[in-house]
Formats: sequence, C-alpha cells, structure tokens
Amino acid sequence: MTRIFEIHWNVARFATIAMLSIATTTVGCAPNDKPDLAVVTGTLTKNSQPFVGATVEFYPEEPGAASYGITDEEGRFTLSYSTGDPGAAPGKHTVHVIGGRVKGGSGASDSVPAEATDDAPAMAASPLAGGPGAVANLTAEVVEGEVNDIKLTIP
Repeated sequence: MTRIFEIHWNVARFATIAMLSIATTTVGCAPNDKPDLAVVTGTLTKNSQPFVGATVEFYPEEPGAASYGITDEEGRFTLSYSTGDPGAAPGKHTVHVIGGRVKGGSGASDSVPAEATDDAPAMAASPLAGGPGAVANLTAEVVEGEVNDIKLTIP
C-alpha cells in the first residue's frame, strides 16, 4: 500500500510541476503588438472657428492601429489608441475627420462636405477610409517623448 501511495504522490507532484511550467511559459510568451504610445491632444478648426462634435481618426503609416478622439465645444480632442489606452503610435499619420460642424454654425458650409468641390477636399468613399462625409487629406506627426498638441484645420 505504501508503494501505491508513493507512485500516486510522484504522479501528482509531476502533474503539478508540469502545469505550473506550462502556465508560466504561456504567460511569459503573450504577444504585445501595441507600440509605445505618445499622448496626443489637439484642436480642430474650420474658418478659424472650433469644429465640434467630429470624430478625429489618426491612422499611422507605420505598423500600429488607429487612434480616435471626439472634438468638444472648443474643438479640442484627446486621442485614445484602439485598445482604449491614451495616445497614438509615434510617426506620421493620415487623419480623417468624420461629421461635426463649426461651433454656432448650422449651414451646409459649416459641416464636413459630402462630396468634393473646387473649394473642398475629396471625401473618402470607403468605410475603411472613414465613409461618406469624411475629410481624408489631413496629416499629422506624433513624436514620442514630446507634448503632442496638434492643430488641424479643415480647408
């Protein structure tokens, strides 16, 4: 009976050590694809007036996911990475603006135009590029380790 107990004890001890080794290896090898993020705030204007209620999307040229923000009543925004963490990946970005209007404005000329004209930029046509009504020809650069307060102007 003692021999059976020793075998059972050794098997249980081996199984416990094996499970702990697997768990430790799995946790240690978890991928972290998120780049180091830089804090980004900014202001969006049109005709020198705050542009409010717009979604601002930063798409990095280098690997990394997009960052998003919504303009307040002063046209100010703060970006959050796609994971919800504050900031954006460092580097050059294409910026899309979806929706919004000039503060206090109510006319069509005070909102993001739905189609290109001689005075307005071409609009993005695909959902990936922001969908109809999105200004997609803005750019910005996010610098790691610096205060990124980016001024964007809708033409």
